[in-house]
Amino acid sequence: MPSGREWLQTLHGQAWQLTPAASIWVQMEEFSSTVEAVSKFGIIPEVALLTTFQVIQQFKNLPDFLMLPAFLAFTTQSSTSASPRACLPVNMEIIDYIKAFVSFANEARERSRSTSDALSYACQNWVIHLSQARNPWDDMLNHIFKVFWDHRLPSWLERQWCLKGLLSCVVVLSEGQRLAKDHLLQDSGNSSISC
Repeated sequence: MPSGREWLQTLHGQAWQLTPAASIWVQMEEFSSTVEAVSKFGIIPEVALLTTFQVIQQFKNLPDFLMLPAFLAFTTQSSTSASPRACLPVNMEIIDYIKAFVSFANEARERSRSTSDALSYACQNWVIHLSQARNPWDDMLNHIFKVFWDHRLPSWLERQWCLKGLLSCVVVLSEGQRLAKDHLLQDSGNSSISC
């Protein structure tokens, strides 16, 4: 008897994945994995003030009933026409907050769709390429990474979240923190990085 993940690779499993029930199940699986990864994600104190890490921290600190709508707002499979009222208690302030978040997510998704393939590739793979760079880094690579880390990381987070989901962001940022600590923070002594 195949496991659930193995069964999904069979013809019956692939056919089932095209059904509405499967779509909901996959989203809930992704949500559970994301929440688990985000809850385990530790932000090193040296980078805690960066906007990108504040966004992750804010997501971690959302009340349980707001985490799913926030997650779905950035999920490309989610319906943008769904009313936030359907999944929230009647509290106009919360509904307005979710509407604003969904509006922001829709705008972010549109910006992500209009980016070039090269930029999308760069956004998704910067850590892989940096981790393969020769050691020690030369001054030019150090400068490029510092500019990206200080000024472009929030844009990267937005694109990556729209393109690949928050779970992939957490994986990349974990490695990114290590690179930043190894390269940026040792170069600037013990002073912290600022946005």
